[in-house]
Amino acid sequence: MICRGVIAVALVLGLSGCKRDPQVVSIGIAIPSYVHAVAWVGDEAGHFSRAGVKTKVAVLGGSAATMRTLIAEQIDVGLAGGDAVLKANAAGADLVIIGGLVDRFYHRFVAREGIDDADALRGKRIGLPFLGGPQDMAVKVALGELGLDYEDDVQVISLGKEFNRMAALHKGEIDATTSQSPESKLAELGVHVLVDLPAKPVPFPYLVVAVRRSWLVKHRVDARAVMLGLCTAIREYRAEQDKSLAIIARHLGNSDVDGVARERYRVSGPSLLSLPPEANVASLQFVLDLMGDTSTDPAVAVDTSVLDALVAEGHCR
Repeated sequence: MICRGVIAVALVLGLSGCKRDPQVVSIGIAIPSYVHAVAWVGDEAGHFSRAGVKTKVAVLGGSAATMRTLIAEQIDVGLAGGDAVLKANAAGADLVIIGGLVDRFYHRFVAREGIDDADALRGKRIGLPFLGGPQDMAVKVALGELGLDYEDDVQVISLGKEFNRMAALHKGEIDATTSQSPESKLAELGVHVLVDLPAKPVPFPYLVVAVRRSWLVKHRVDARAVMLGLCTAIREYRAEQDKSLAIIARHLGNSDVDGVARERYRVSGPSLLSLPPEANVASLQFVLDLMGDTSTDPAVAVDTSVLDALVAEGHCR
């Protein structure tokens, strides 16, 4: 009875009280990428288990799919875009962001040979995976950098996965798109970077840690363990390149041919992850501005209490 009471207090305060059996926490990641890979590192290198939870990590096919699965209580934690959290809440969900892993755009804005500036791009076709998502928002920002208008100066079409868009770019069916490929790979395809969005100081919640608010109330100890596991995973991901790439290769199925995996690690991996992984309200406001939403308070979708406690204790710095 005493132990049960201590655990109840721990759940409220986010502390570890009596010893308990590790709970199973299911984590959904939006896509298989070199930043979402931090969940694989946390799981397979044992960081989540040492923090106090057993984890199951699954790829869910995009941020919107991750939100649907989270709302349906089929996963406990979602690693996905902050824009998807805002859209889900606008539709009636009650999700909350407890951490921010990548606070910038992830994809570069690239073009085929002969499209070297704004004048060459004017009136041309831009391919996107789908309209309204984070890469759509990235294109709006990139066009703004070039002095072009999204609505009037270009034609934007939906073409699906990057492989399809790169093929269309190579054939001249489109003139520009977004890509997470390193520049050496782009050069092989005759493609170059027009706007290097990840290098820009533009706040954007590309990858956040989202949970149901009701789950957070009941499972603060587990939420703490997940965030602690992510913090230690980020540190290892940065420090242990070979070990991390071996974990990633098991999921992405790519060997380090011509150093491409190492280049992806360098430009699209742990260097983009934030430590501490703080949720940035300004990034969420940036999304709302792009969406034309003037009524939503972005702070309502953020709960910093779990991470704040970890940072105060020196765990997530």
